[in-house]
Amino acid sequence: MRITSIVLTTALTLALTSPAASAAPALTLARPTGDRPVGTTSPPDLPVSLFYPTVSADGPKSRFMTEAEAKTVLDSGGITGVAPSVLAGIRTDSVLDAPPAGHHLPLVVLDPGARRPRGELTSLAEDLASHGTLVAVAPGAGEDKAVLDKLLRSKWAALVDPARIGLAGAAGVPAALAADPRLEAGTTIDGPADDPLPAALDRPVLFLGRATAPGNDTWKQLTGWKRQFTVAGTVHASFTDIGLVGEQLGLRFGATTPAVRGQAITAAYVRAFFDQHLRGRPQPLLDQPSARYPEVALTRTSTPYLPAPTGDRPVGSTAVYLKDTSRPDPWVPSVPYRELMVTLFYPAASAKGPKTQYLTPAESAALLEGSGLDVPPGTLAETVTNSVDGARPAGRGLPLIVLSPGYTKPRATLSALAEDLASHGYAVALVGHTYENTGQSFPDGRFAGCASCEVPHDDAFWEKLERGRATDVSFVLDSLLRSRAGLIDPERIGMAGHSIGGASTLPSMVADSRLKAGMDIDGTTHVPLTGLARPFMFLGHQLGATACVPGDPTWERDWPQLTGWKRWADVRGAQHASFTDVGLFGDEFGVDYGAQTTALRTQEITRTYVNAFFDRHLRGEPRPVLDRPGYPEVSFCH
Repeated sequence: MRITSIVLTTALTLALTSPAASAAPALTLARPTGDRPVGTTSPPDLPVSLFYPTVSADGPKSRFMTEAEAKTVLDSGGITGVAPSVLAGIRTDSVLDAPPAGHHLPLVVLDPGARRPRGELTSLAEDLASHGTLVAVAPGAGEDKAVLDKLLRSKWAALVDPARIGLAGAAGVPAALAADPRLEAGTTIDGPADDPLPAALDRPVLFLGRATAPGNDTWKQLTGWKRQFTVAGTVHASFTDIGLVGEQLGLRFGATTPAVRGQAITAAYVRAFFDQHLRGRPQPLLDQPSARYPEVALTRTSTPYLPAPTGDRPVGSTAVYLKDTSRPDPWVPSVPYRELMVTLFYPAASAKGPKTQYLTPAESAALLEGSGLDVPPGTLAETVTNSVDGARPAGRGLPLIVLSPGYTKPRATLSALAEDLASHGYAVALVGHTYENTGQSFPDGRFAGCASCEVPHDDAFWEKLERGRATDVSFVLDSLLRSRAGLIDPERIGMAGHSIGGASTLPSMVADSRLKAGMDIDGTTHVPLTGLARPFMFLGHQLGATACVPGDPTWERDWPQLTGWKRWADVRGAQHASFTDVGLFGDEFGVDYGAQTTALRTQEITRTYVNAFFDRHLRGEPRPVLDRPGYPEVSFCH
């Protein structure tokens, strides 16, 4: 931190002493975004600066920092020749010594870090106060507990709701929460977070900053709500008023994201965090990346999310139980019928209503307990999709896409793709192949485990699996075309799948002419193709250092047998899981599964190509992305 301070202060000195600086307009801080006037005071008996809602914006405004604080900034960097009055002359938006408005307010303690002046966090403090929060900016020496003790014994205690106290700072926030049970939630703003904790901490913690991150040991000790957001193009100063002041003087300190933007992001995320955890107001901004802030990536989380669909239509979903009495179950012969679960996604008449649960508790536990992830077994049961549960469908005669998941994977692991297709006007049938996944719940409460996992996995096994899935798909089509006849156009049906689900697309198309087009997403095929004239596309991860070399040998075998429209696309930097929700959740949990391209990026590519393929072959709409690669990561083979 000291080296960073020297660099930043030296750069600031050069700007302040240049001829251009002397002619620059008055320097300003970020304006508060709330609707309440802000007051501030520095009580003589307390080592803090207080910011709070006040009754009027009239009155003298406080200084950004005192000359003594400005001198400390300059001296800490060994800088001479700059008058402290330059920094001390900046005025804030807070009315000096104004009377406070309200009582029992949530309190946020801001700690700028060791040897850093309180003034650096003025814009953030004012923004929080303008939304009704009392803010105490501490001395920045890790004395938060002592500061809180004094504040709660002072005349200002009546302003504080002692059950709603949070901490935000540049360092040591999880350790401070562990040391003081009065702190309900904490945010680390671009600082280290590897202080060892004496025990697990179950209170909410947010990490916001550059690509620095808490170590895995610290992350595992945080057992409550937790998120890590990284902001692209920033440096440490981007999150403070020093960055704002420098930017007005033509400095970026190496940042590519403007400091005014960094400050807006900081205020939005810190405010949302404390609104959710001190006020009990849910904040969607904290659940997944926001289009409003494309610079921000959700790097790790305790509650996984699915990226929002890219289409303009709301999405609904419903679970459908199907029973095929014409055949016994192929994996449990004692069951004289084949049971399937299908999740049907579709464009919805409204986006209002409860969202669909991602997995049942039993399904979540079955998937996670064997994954090696150090997360609670019910985590994915707490996750919701972007689809409204049981929403009324919008439209009739929709093209239908059947999706088949990878082996051992629940059908839900293709939800991000299914929802996106539905948002673009498709009906989507996501098939759960019973006994071929880690576990599947039925509406009556029964749970079916992975019976096929107990069978030797030789070539005959994989061929049986693919042919069995083809039979499942034909039965699903029979059932849906009867029960959802008005919703689905029987002349516009396609199929795609991942892994063995993708490999099953070829035998499914051979067996059922109702499937007009198909895609295999990263699935090695086990049933050799003898010929197919309908449109088909392979989409997979690049196997070697060079695109398409080597290619999947089974795809090479089947390629000449595809005599209709065909494409083969490799995605550089992806891995097998990258194309599914499993990859998304892996990234969100901070798991390194070998991908260089993020799962979110691979999901974007997958959605683009799957939509484009079916748009072309079921809707007759040309899609240039199928004629030439639309992403630098994508190469066309053959």
